[in-house]
Amino acid sequence: MALQTDPAAFSITALLADQVALVARHEGVSPGAAALLLRQMMDRRQGCRQLLALLRRELDKEHDPREAAKIAAVLRETTAWTDAITLRPEEGGEGGAPGVSSCMPARPSQVRH
Repeated sequence: MALQTDPAAFSITALLADQVALVARHEGVSPGAAALLLRQMMDRRQGCRQLLALLRRELDKEHDPREAAKIAAVLRETTAWTDAITLRPEEGGEGGAPGVSSCMPARPSQVRH
């Protein structure tokens, strides 16, 4: 399955599609099952680390330079996304203050100003 990401131009749609495709390829499951696995991974920080490790393994295995460049772009964008997320406090932080423990982007109600 050819990846959709253009390393020279960011597209969230291509990024998400390629994350699903790479999880499906790595786990040997259908795209639907891969989407569910990806969602589970993104629910916890440990899952985010697993996703990044999975993407690195897929990059290491890829022999086609064009596809490797696409995987590298997916890895780079996913790393930036998860790095930004890890700066947010964990769920149930100090004094029971609400926080987040997932890799999903913050909802507006979770953003602290």
